[in-house]
Amino acid sequence: MNEIFTTPTAIFFYFLVVGSTLVYFILQFDKKNREKLSKIMIQAKDTQPMLQKKSADHKMRALKAAINDRRIDHSKLEQQLNTLVADYDKGVISLADYCTHLNRLIAMTA
Repeated sequence: MNEIFTTPTAIFFYFLVVGSTLVYFILQFDKKNREKLSKIMIQAKDTQPMLQKKSADHKMRALKAAINDRRIDHSKLEQQLNTLVADYDKGVISLADYCTHLNRLIAMTA
């Protein structure tokens, strides 16, 4: 019976128990982090992409500067811009479509 629990066998079982416990704690930590990440992703699902929103703001400033240039009549452009902004504010069009339409209006001013 003493031959079964020799020193190498005892070391093997020791590392087996310690290793299994370590793997268990790592998996528990990973599970908690995945749950936290999924909660954050659910909360961030409705937020607009920050860089795309910043780009749209920059395009709006460029369009307003072009409209304020009195050398050329931009009444049609201004009307289209006002309807576009109203549609975006109402939620009729998405941010991506809004940016696309702003690009088209900027192309009209060039």
